[in-house]
This record gives sequence, C-alpha cells and structure tokens, in this order.
Amino acid sequence: MTRLIIAALFLGSAFSFNKSFANPPKKYIPKVVAGVKGGVNLQQISGDGSAAQFDAAYKPGILGGIFLGVDKKKSGFRGEALLKTCRYALSGSTVKLKTVNVDIPLMYEHKLVKRVWFQVGPQFSMLLSAKQTNGVDFKNSMRNTDVSVVAGLEGILPAKLTVGARYVKGFVNANNTASPNLLPGKWTNSAIQISVGYRFVN
Repeated sequence: MTRLIIAALFLGSAFSFNKSFANPPKKYIPKVVAGVKGGVNLQQISGDGSAAQFDAAYKPGILGGIFLGVDKKKSGFRGEALLKTCRYALSGSTVKLKTVNVDIPLMYEHKLVKRVWFQVGPQFSMLLSAKQTNGVDFKNSMRNTDVSVVAGLEGILPAKLTVGARYVKGFVNANNTASPNLLPGKWTNSAIQISVGYRFVN
C-alpha cells in the first residue's frame, strides 16, 4: 500500500512538472516586439577648427529601418537597423555635402509611465557614401565608422503605432583628411531624430 501511495505521488508530481514546463506562466516569458519605423534625422557636425568649414546648424535628412526587442514589465532591450541621410553645409560656400549611413543602436529600455519608455545605449554607424553637390566624392575625407550614445523616449500609441524622439552624440573624430591644414580640427556628429513606427509583432 505504501508503495502504491509513493508511486501515485511520484506520477502526480511528474505530471504537474511536465504541464508547468510545457505551459510556463506568462509572467516569466519576455514579450517580443518587432516593427518598422521612419522619420526625420536632424544632423550637425561640429568640433575644434570645424566652425570655419561647416555650418553648425542642424540640417534635415531622413531615416528608416526595422527594430526588434524584448521587454518584460518595466524593462527590456531593443536593437535597430536604420538607414539615414545627413546633410551638411560648407560655410561660405554654396556647396552642400550629403551622406548616407547605416546606424545600429543597441538600447536598454525602461518604462517610465504607462505607454512611455526611456531608451539609452550605444550606437554603431557605418558611412556608405559622402558626396558634394558639385559631384566631388567626399567619402575618403571622412571616417567610415562612428560610435555614439543614444538617449530618448518612445510612446506606444493605439493601433500598434509608436512615436519617438532621441538625441545622438558621436565620439569618433570624423575627420579623415590627408591634409589637416586644408580641413583642420576634430569633427564630431550629433543628431536629433523624430520618428513614427508600426509594431507588426507586439
């Protein structure tokens, strides 16, 4: 009789464990979030010696790409792959410079209040092209990579829509000119980005 009771308890425990493993409580499962986004990229280049070469005002460009993340209750992580354009004006000249970059921000997220998330983390960028409006290729004069810090807010709207704003501050000297006397100084990028998104996995 004792053996039968022990066997019954063992089988009951095994069944309960298998059921829990097959259907874990939802509170332990992080939520996957994925979608697309697009918006405006307001870019600026500044630094020692660059004021005489570039207009320090923020110039408008565009950005767009995809995002993928996981979150649980009040925290999460987000990765994005963004293609953006940047515009720079050369001081005292009608010539403009346009660049195309790929940005990869990797951010920690924290929910501040319902539907509002704070995002912060590093961003890695790669320069794809840089051309002046007069047709001159400027890519060799700029470094191909940049490392930045990103901080901003994202709001979750109805109908799976999102709206966000962030500030990006670069740390790498973008000046790669072979003749420092021609274009002197350290150039660093900064940007203000405003975007809207759609979460097709929520």
